[in-house]
Amino acid sequence: MKPIVISENNIIKDAVRFNQKSDMATSITKSQELEVLRKRMMRGEVVRFCYLKADGVTLRVAVGTLQEDSVEANINGRGLPKRLYGQFAYLDTQRLAWRSFKIQNFIGIID
Repeated sequence: MKPIVISENNIIKDAVRFNQKSDMATSITKSQELEVLRKRMMRGEVVRFCYLKADGVTLRVAVGTLQEDSVEANINGRGLPKRLYGQFAYLDTQRLAWRSFKIQNFIGIID
């Protein structure tokens, strides 16, 4: 298994978004965990994680991936990436559909 290489630029960008709801130490920790989630999903793992839904109250436990073969089979359109709008998009393996959440609503990886 290959080691996970973390992008410092992504961590800094996400830490700024998390900083709106929490202190700086928590913001950096959550942004690092989000980057680990992204890298694990991109190398083909199916990962369980949780986040708050758009209403800001409801907790969602999700199972998703960003495995290259799965992603290519489910791409529609040529729109701008959700990341430009402050969202994290993933392929939900339970529903086989694209889902996304606001980056600042990310809570953590379950396993």
